[in-house]
Amino acid sequence: MASTLFFLPSPKTTASSSSRLSIPGLRPPRLHSLRRRAAVSVEASIATKPRPTVITFDPVVETKPDVGSGRKLAAWTSIRQERWEGELVVEGEIPLWLYDLQNGTYLRNGPGIWNIDDYNFRHLFDGYATLVRVCFEHGGVTASHRQIESEAYKAAMKNRRLCYREFSEAPKPASILAYVGELASLFSGASLTDNSNTGVVRLGDGRVVCLTETIKGSVQVDPDTLDTVGRFVYEDNLGGLIHSAHPIVTESEFLTLLPDLVRPGYLVVRMEPGSNERKVVGRVNCRGGPAPGWVHSFAVTDRYVVVPEMPLRYCVHNLLRAEPTPLYKFEWHPESGSYMHVMSKATGKIVISSSPYHNPSLKCCPSISRPLS
Repeated sequence: MASTLFFLPSPKTTASSSSRLSIPGLRPPRLHSLRRRAAVSVEASIATKPRPTVITFDPVVETKPDVGSGRKLAAWTSIRQERWEGELVVEGEIPLWLYDLQNGTYLRNGPGIWNIDDYNFRHLFDGYATLVRVCFEHGGVTASHRQIESEAYKAAMKNRRLCYREFSEAPKPASILAYVGELASLFSGASLTDNSNTGVVRLGDGRVVCLTETIKGSVQVDPDTLDTVGRFVYEDNLGGLIHSAHPIVTESEFLTLLPDLVRPGYLVVRMEPGSNERKVVGRVNCRGGPAPGWVHSFAVTDRYVVVPEMPLRYCVHNLLRAEPTPLYKFEWHPESGSYMHVMSKATGKIVISSSPYHNPSLKCCPSISRPLS
């Protein structure tokens, strides 16, 4: 469930999968001298009480206490301000494998604001997205963060209430008429969030895109300034409202899944670097259950795409409800079984579809090809 992350090479260096580069000026005395500023650096990026302004959130609002230990959970701690930058303190020593790496930047995104005034979100992925940048250069480490300026975030800050359907939250309709209108906007996708708090990828052409499970939540950002460039628009006629939160991205391709809720299955689609057009590789038809299973990520090799079909499945009824449900927009169907569908990337045909098994999974690990017997 964690956000995707990667290293961006410094503009002064050239990236190579096999290169090992040094970080000049990395001296232990400098690292130890930075420790004194640890508390200041940490406190500068955390807060305890929301301020009623559009861009600033003062001290931390704790929405999910750790009942077992009595401690507060940092995971549900809102950042203090929309934008922050400063030098980080290194406790201990930088790992040896970093000594020979080039100067570069580590990016990740994730939820950073879990409340609107006194209203607290209940799920991790309801929080409004923050983009974080950690820069390694000449032995020093600096960091910055900035709030991703999604339409959902800007509307919430302007109106001081939830305005879009988030992962587990939906706006409360003021009347039956408003509810009917909200349902209409749900089918068109207008009411779905674009809160891109789940993953960040660098495309083969260098563009950096933050993602969530809604297609409209693909947002291009500037990796140097962390500015929100704008919505990443897919220039094709494939439609759809949702896709995999964690696509497979290499220097030569972008692969993702589009669940089909009408005819249960998945479209495997591919996009080339420099293009915004997705093209269909093939289709997987679901073998069990009333709807496609929730696929958070999937496996890809140089020749095949492995699409899991799991018993935690989308539920249209839960999608339509205005009130939260125990499994959010999903439903658990253990009787439907689990399957693995293996698709040829060259032909789009299914070469293997496994027998049902009862070991559901959510994520896939890196994969390799072996000859099929």
